Amino acid sequence: MTARTYFIANRVWWGAGLFIAPVVAAIFGDPLAGVVAAVVLVLLAFFIFDTDRGWWSAEVRAFPEDKDRSKSELRLLTIWAVGGLVLGVVIAYLVG
Repeated sequence: MTARTYFIANRVWWGAGLFIAPVVAAIFGDPLAGVVAAVVLVLLAFFIFDTDRGWWSAEVRAFPEDKDRSKSELRLLTIWAVGGLVLGVVIAYLVG
C-alpha cells in the first residue's frame, strides 16, 4: 500500500466514523447508540491504522519518523474528522 492510499483511507475512515455516530444516534433516538458507534469505529481506526502492524509496507511503517509529514497529515486528518462530525450532526438534526 502506498503512502497516499494509507493517508486517504485513514482520513475517510475518521470522517465517516464521526459522521456515522450522530446519524446512528438520531436513527435509534438514543444518544448512547451514537456513543457506542463512535467508540467502535474509533477503536477500529486505532487498530487498523497503527503503523506498527505487519500488513503495512515499510514506507507506511516509517511515517512516525517523518515529523513534517506527520504534522501535515494530522492537520488534514483533523479537518476530515471535524468535517465528518459536523456533517453528521447536521444530518442527525434533519433526521431527528
